[in-house]
Amino acid sequence: MKSVARIALLSGCIALVSASNITLPGCGNPANAVPFYRSFNAADVDHWYTPDVSQINYFNPVGFALQGVTGMVFLTQESGTTPFYRLYSYALMDNFYTISPSEKATAEADGYVTEEGTSPVAYIYPTQVCGSIPLYRLYHSSKHDNFYTTSDVERSQAVATGGYDFVEIAGYILPLGCAAPA
Repeated sequence: MKSVARIALLSGCIALVSASNITLPGCGNPANAVPFYRSFNAADVDHWYTPDVSQINYFNPVGFALQGVTGMVFLTQESGTTPFYRLYSYALMDNFYTISPSEKATAEADGYVTEEGTSPVAYIYPTQVCGSIPLYRLYHSSKHDNFYTTSDVERSQAVATGGYDFVEIAGYILPLGCAAPA
């Protein structure tokens, strides 16, 4: 019975991988999507996100702890995607992410700096298309922490018991799925 269940699960994963390599018109190629890692610094109360594993390896020894993968993003512009910028406030010790040029400009006027210079940290969808899921933005005003999640449960818990306010849907990213065989 266990073998039947494993075969069914493997078949489902193969079907997902096969389907994920199909590029729909107006959609990025899911095969080009990479994990968007989430880390947290408890001392500074700062959530931080990156698609770059080397950055995770650099920042973890200085107080950040890897919390997992939020979803999948693109490193280069794909069909239907838009730049997703990471900005940082040294005064507030806060990372802020946005696809909005006006939000980016306002944050820069408030002292945030774009972490990657003029380049975005990733590319994501501005609307829910191509099987993407919402990336929720929450904010803790007294701790100055922007928190992003794709989980409805995590979002609800952060609002109900964590002191966060729901701000907006920051954009849309691809969900985690079965990995393609190496």
